[in-house]
Amino acid sequence: MPYTCTWETRGVYIKFSGVVTLNEVCDSDDAMYEDPRFAEIDYFIWDAGDIISLALSDTQVDITAVRDLRASLQKDSLKCAFIAKEPRLVKQLEQYLEKSRALKICWQMALFNDISRARQWLLE
Repeated sequence: MPYTCTWETRGVYIKFSGVVTLNEVCDSDDAMYEDPRFAEIDYFIWDAGDIISLALSDTQVDITAVRDLRASLQKDSLKCAFIAKEPRLVKQLEQYLEKSRALKICWQMALFNDISRARQWLLE
């Protein structure tokens, strides 16, 4: 499995590795959104720092934003920290964030290059 999902006291930490496809992204989203604990969390961390490749087309990146729009209609307050270092992956996550803003997803979202800065932002 190219991801792990760890539930924390106030949130969930999803860590990816290797080559990640749309199916794995959707599976990780479903694991979080369908869990009863999702209703109570304040944040999630989507850590792509160890991904070799995110095998998603531009259209598939947009699809993930549309899927998250649906989830945001059920939970309107959430902080979402995305972590990426590899330039192509950073570009894909920037596209996702831009699409999310265009869809007017109400969640607070930010992109970081390390976990410590992401966790600091979550406390702000």
